[in-house]
Amino acid sequence: MGAIFQMDMLDFMAEIRFNNNKSFMQAHRDEYIRRMRTPYYRLIEALAPTMTRIDPEMEVRPSKVLSRIFRDTRYSHDKSPYRDHHWIAFRRRGEPREQSVMYWFEIRLDAVGWGLGFWGENRNAFDALRKRMVSNPNELLGLLPILKRRSFILEGEKYKRMKTPDNLREELHPWYTSKEIYLVKQGVQPSWAFEGTLTNRLEEDFVALSPFYQLFRGYYDISN
Repeated sequence: MGAIFQMDMLDFMAEIRFNNNKSFMQAHRDEYIRRMRTPYYRLIEALAPTMTRIDPEMEVRPSKVLSRIFRDTRYSHDKSPYRDHHWIAFRRRGEPREQSVMYWFEIRLDAVGWGLGFWGENRNAFDALRKRMVSNPNELLGLLPILKRRSFILEGEKYKRMKTPDNLREELHPWYTSKEIYLVKQGVQPSWAFEGTLTNRLEEDFVALSPFYQLFRGYYDISN
């Protein structure tokens, strides 16, 4: 398969950043669709069979998976009406974005990234995960080698004053104190986004992370 994304998409993203207004976007709507939205739709469609194998209930409709180009500026000091980039987020159909478990991928002007995690804080799910870490630590410990093999690290905000149980394995301490969980791919070369191997890279990583997806899904379900 040839490259889905072309380098000229970055040029258009930069144009949005420096011409972030309604008149510019109206005048360049066709260009936006061709250079940004359509390639993302193609990627979502290419990944859809893999994502539904991971979870048959996964939302794979491009219009539901792709982020909106319009920004919600109601509570922001930055009143720019448009984002200068897109991201994709695969989660279960019908679930709200907030606190959901999702796979994500994005191209920014300065970086390319992908991974798996909760969208924001999900206190109930994390409380259940913490209890399980104490009662059955091997469940999570057994999955940690996957992250090392696939070059993923744990990121997300931590509770600074949360005490960890005395008998908790040291490897689980950063998980126990997590307020957010994001498993983030390391060593990504921005050029990968513009190569024909991108879909395969994402498929391999997303499938490798599927045991974490199933684990997180279990705690999401318990919390709802």
